[in-house]
Parts: sequence; structure tokens; C-alpha cells
Amino acid sequence: MTLRRLTTLMRLGLSSWPEVLKSTSVSQAHKPVDTFLPTKRPYSQELRIYTRTGDKGVTALFSGERLPKDTHFFNALGTTDELSSHLGLAKEYAQERKHEYADQLERIQCILQDISSLLATPRNQKYTGDPEREKRILEKLSFNPRHITELEGWIDEYTSRLPPLTNFILPGGGRVSASLHVARTVCRRAERTVVPLVSEGLVDQQVLVYINRLSDYLFTVARFATLLDGKKETVYIRPQSQQKPKLDKTQQFSENQKIV
Repeated sequence: MTLRRLTTLMRLGLSSWPEVLKSTSVSQAHKPVDTFLPTKRPYSQELRIYTRTGDKGVTALFSGERLPKDTHFFNALGTTDELSSHLGLAKEYAQERKHEYADQLERIQCILQDISSLLATPRNQKYTGDPEREKRILEKLSFNPRHITELEGWIDEYTSRLPPLTNFILPGGGRVSASLHVARTVCRRAERTVVPLVSEGLVDQQVLVYINRLSDYLFTVARFATLLDGKKETVYIRPQSQQKPKLDKTQQFSENQKIV
């Protein structure tokens, strides 16, 4: 295994890391880290960010299979990466306001990194002629449902501290909340890109469940951010042409909701 391959897998957080180490030679595995670092140049050729191997619109999965970059695998990988980036922005905003859930957003980013490893390693690949080893690898490619339970616990906690949701609300409610709503919509798109992979048995079903539940979490925590910042939720009212919107007398509004 080349160092470039090894560092790429480390960066992506491959869940089957022990299997990767097994395929690494003893001399590589026990070589001091300093020997991999350049002595005179700021970067060595082995650590280049660019490889030129994807210049023709194809790239490789962890299995080594090279596919066009517009296939289902890379649509899912790219959208998951986009989601993590939006979460990183929302986390920065949340930390500035000292919101208590900011660390949860970082944890979710780490879990999405693990999900990316699963997306890039199809479950139908045959790695060896050893059935027992293949079984162990398949177990490594499974997503732990405890992460889903964790999300549900957070959702229940914040929901208990929020006013009842009796109306449709529009994305907004302050900068932090708005950024979380953007992340929520990207999460929904990520879910749609994962569906074909799960349907074909290439990715663990629990990955889809997690991403689905994550969008619910982001909606809930976006509302919670509005509450923490002392902002008001904007309630949807059906627009009336050239007239002031008429309020539905049956609708109930909470103190932190406003009508536009």
C-alpha cells in the first residue's frame, strides 16, 4: 500500500481501518512517522493534494473500482460532504452564541465522515476467498443504530423545551437558525442520493435511517436556536393577492412566533 493510499483512508476515516492495517507491510507500519516527512521541501510528492487521476471525470471507490464522478456513489459522497460543510458553518455560528448543542454538530460531522467511508465501500464487493474474513469485513461496513437512538434522544430533549408546533414555519429565526435550516435541506437531498444505493443493497439501510433522522434533528435544533437567540419564528400565512393576509382565527400562535 502506498503512503498516499494510506493517508487518504485515514483522512476519510475508513470504518474498516483494522483491515487496512492488515494489508500494510510490516516495514511500513512500523516505520517512524518522521521518515515520511520531507526534510527540505514543505511538501513531499507522496502527500500532494492533487493526483491528476480524476481529470477525465472518473475516480475510484475504496474497492479500487473506477467509476464516472456522476454515478450514485459520488453523488451521495459529494452531497454528504456538502452537508458536513454546512454543519461546520452552523457550528461556528452556534459557538459564537454559546449554544449548548454546538458540540453535537461536530459529533455529527464525525459520524458523517464514517458514513462517507461506508458509501465509498459497496457491500457487494468480494475482498477475499475467505468467507469468514468477508463476513468480518461486512460487519465493518454496518452502521451502528445507536447513533440513531442518540439523535432521537436529542430531538426529544429539545422538543420538550420548545413551544408546541401548531403552524408551518418559514426558515429563518436568526443567523444560527437559518444556517441550520439550510443544512436541513441539504440533508434531505443527501437522503435522496443515498436511497438508490440502499435499494440496490450497496449501503446499510441504517445509514438511510440516520440521515432521515438527522433532518428531523436539524429542524428541531433550528427552532431551539431561535428560542435561545430570543428571536421569533415566522409563521406561514397563505398570501392574498393585493390584500393584507387574513388570519385564520382557528390558528394558535405562541409567544415566540410572528406573522409577516
